[in-house]
Amino acid sequence: MVIREADRGIGQSIPRGRVVDLTHVLLPGKEQYTLEVSRRNERHDPSGDIMSAVYMWSHVGTHVEVPLHFYRDGKDTAQLPLDVFMGPAILLDFRHKEVNEAITLDEVRAVGDIQVGEHVILWQGREHQYRTEASHQRPYITEEAVAWLLEDRKIKLLGTDSSGFEVRGVSHHPNHTLFFARDTAVLECLRNLGELRSQHFYLIALPLPVEGLDACPVRALAIDPGE
Repeated sequence: MVIREADRGIGQSIPRGRVVDLTHVLLPGKEQYTLEVSRRNERHDPSGDIMSAVYMWSHVGTHVEVPLHFYRDGKDTAQLPLDVFMGPAILLDFRHKEVNEAITLDEVRAVGDIQVGEHVILWQGREHQYRTEASHQRPYITEEAVAWLLEDRKIKLLGTDSSGFEVRGVSHHPNHTLFFARDTAVLECLRNLGELRSQHFYLIALPLPVEGLDACPVRALAIDPGE
């Protein structure tokens, strides 16, 4: 059997632990980025099969973004290896940061022992802003910190419980440029990070493998080894 590059990582061993759901429940008609669900046929009895038609934006809810989001020739959700979306992760607590305040390289290095290849999750304490007018009010991570995470720590995914990760007040998208040039992914709008008992855990956040798709809602899960 020929294994595609996008299937690499499928043989990973998933550790034992508590399963913590990190995903916002989607509410059709109430999301900032459109989600509509309609019936393709009607059910007239208590039982019987139905089918639904779903229309949604690719960035609705808890979602991953991949290189095609920023680069014309970037990889889509079907082309990145599975180990981009699942694997060991670390939670970095930056809940004390204010809106538009920088998360610096020194702070990133000080708040946790990031292992090479770990997924990095920024806990910004913003999940309560989801689906509100304040949804984009958040701190940001500096370009210097992002470059270190990618080049020194070799991370493949950066996650956050806020709506984004880009440097505020600039128009040239430095963090997008760095991340998506390296075939890495971004995971946004997480929740329940406070339920994790361990700083290091196992992350699963798999998108649908769709050709031409720049981002996709995911069911994000943490396998938490903490007792």
